[in-house]
Amino acid sequence: MKSRYFKSALRMFRKHLTRFLTLMAIIIVSVGFMSGLGEVKGKIDTNFNNYYISQHVSDLNIKSESAFLSFSPNAEKNKQSLKDKFGEENVMFAFCNDYEIDGNIYRVYMMDLENITVNKLTLVSGILPTVDDEILVAAGSKGLKSFDLRQEVTLENSQLNMLSGGTTFYVSGIVQSPMLMIKDKEPSFIEGKNIDYCIYLNRPKNAIITDAYIALPDRALFGAFSENYKATINQLKEELSSTLSVPKEQILSLYENYGIFSLHTYASKVGDIAIIFVIFFLLVTALVVFSTMTRLLDEERGQIACLKTLGFGNFKILSRYLLFIFAASIFGGAVGLPVGIFLTYFIYASFDTQYFMPNFISGVSFGYFGITLGIILCAALIVTFFTGLKMVKQKPARLLTPKAPKAGKKVILERIPFFWNRLSFKYKSCLRNVLLFKSRFFMTVVSLVGSTVLVLSGLGLLDNTIKLEAGAALIMLAVALIAFAGILSALVIYNLANINISERNREIATLMVLGYNNKEVCGYIYREIYIMSAVGALLGIPLAYWFMSFVFGFIDFGSVGGVNWFTWIIGPILMMLFTFLSTILLRKKIVKTDMNASLKSLE
Repeated sequence: MKSRYFKSALRMFRKHLTRFLTLMAIIIVSVGFMSGLGEVKGKIDTNFNNYYISQHVSDLNIKSESAFLSFSPNAEKNKQSLKDKFGEENVMFAFCNDYEIDGNIYRVYMMDLENITVNKLTLVSGILPTVDDEILVAAGSKGLKSFDLRQEVTLENSQLNMLSGGTTFYVSGIVQSPMLMIKDKEPSFIEGKNIDYCIYLNRPKNAIITDAYIALPDRALFGAFSENYKATINQLKEELSSTLSVPKEQILSLYENYGIFSLHTYASKVGDIAIIFVIFFLLVTALVVFSTMTRLLDEERGQIACLKTLGFGNFKILSRYLLFIFAASIFGGAVGLPVGIFLTYFIYASFDTQYFMPNFISGVSFGYFGITLGIILCAALIVTFFTGLKMVKQKPARLLTPKAPKAGKKVILERIPFFWNRLSFKYKSCLRNVLLFKSRFFMTVVSLVGSTVLVLSGLGLLDNTIKLEAGAALIMLAVALIAFAGILSALVIYNLANINISERNREIATLMVLGYNNKEVCGYIYREIYIMSAVGALLGIPLAYWFMSFVFGFIDFGSVGGVNWFTWIIGPILMMLFTFLSTILLRKKIVKTDMNASLKSLE
């Protein structure tokens, strides 16, 4: 009995192998995209938190000459007060100012380079200065110039020369600072200017102090700009302003650091986009799985009846179909996991074109992966269980009795004589079939509407990011969205078209017996698929408009007005192209239909 059951289950898998593989591919794409995109913000936050701790990044920067001048009566008291409050290892004093020299803006730091306790520099190449006329320079980028190792640097500025004790210096090393994370233009303290060079001089013994850099002792408080962190920073600004008599606008935090805060902002936008699109991907995937399993069970009515007559219990029979969707989900999820990891790395790496990103810490995070796969799997099993349960409870005789053909009746288009009377018979027949089977039409169209919305939204996001020059990260995100949405759309169309053909083997065989040639038979089926695809693509346009309005409003970026007019044409055209490719791939299945087996299937 067991052997017979397993053989039967194996035959069922073989019979529906194409559907199984297509379902698996859909789950690979969906889980890969959802887990990959969903993990980006978390990965950025985790890696930057680690970087924040390892480099002991300052949370506050007090800029004031009067508070720390050596001849100021309260200078030593102020410095000691900060050390007592935050811990000596968490406070560092330095000189920092911007100078315009030969048309370039130089940010000049003077500090004890051998004993940096806060905002630790990373030595990219070279060595630390060993003599007074050696300096460190920040690594170059799109917005920041640099110097070569051992290059002579002349700084002709009377005020700076007096402070530094010289005009000519030599580059001993190139460094990267956590305070300069952005590769684009970094704003200068000189209004309306950007920094061109950043250099570091060893602080002379009598150097003037203009800045106090403070790292909070509780490093876990930061948490990628958590709400508690924000409240703490605001409170400390108030306290320090009153204690040191420093205006609040001279107490800078990471919220005022252009590079760090813009990285956090873009990472948050990616996170917001992920939430919206993960939900929408999930809905489309769940709908396709629901449609696939419902129609598969309907095709299996005869097999279910046979198993019931052989004495198999309802749950035993149902477990075959639960195993089918379980296997497709698990195998799809297993392959989708590395796809998701690659997507996370791909988008993370795209941030590196705009920022000096912390090293990507590899490792599998099962958060979004577990959630998305779990929801898809649970939804699929629940739908399969209740749909199948309703069927296996029926009597074998009823299951073996073929469903009565859908009663012919006038469709809505027949009530428009001006349009209907001008159609040829084949198009009238086609439209009747499309509109007669309302559930099949509805499920197909809704799935295609969802796919169209995803493709158009990806194109619309790309249009906005390019026009607003929002950075490579969001552009790569839009490209990934278009690619995954496009693949998902193609798979959805192929899957639904394949199901439609499988359900109509008897009808196709009848056409062949009646003398229709391959081209005519394919055209008969294709026309219905093209009509449903066209309807889905066109209905997807207004929904995509609404969806994009919601997305852009939610992430506070871009607008529907920023979408190119031709994007609204390209989206539906892509959907029809996917449909065309699907029908080409399925042509062999149509023309290879076994007429004898199909026409005898009800005997």
